[in-house]
Amino acid sequence: MEAVIENIVGKLRYLPKPQLEVVLNFVEFLSWQSSSSQSLKAIDTDAEIGEIAFEMLLDELADDFIKSLGVNVPALSDFAISREGIYEEHP
Repeated sequence: MEAVIENIVGKLRYLPKPQLEVVLNFVEFLSWQSSSSQSLKAIDTDAEIGEIAFEMLLDELADDFIKSLGVNVPALSDFAISREGIYEEHP
């Protein structure tokens, strides 16, 4: 197990800060999941943990997407997000 941990730490040293934050969030989630699964006694525990994990992943992806766009992103017009705008090319 020591060799595996050393291998992981060695690879982490070369990751840029944003990717390190992603790894840290994942490790924190795994730690939370481990402690939660021991204390939760609900029947749908797996479904709840899966939903929470999915929500965390979506939040993380949305944050990363926003960071990658920058601050000068034009907003879509009302027409662009309306049914007519979306299906403009279709009869």
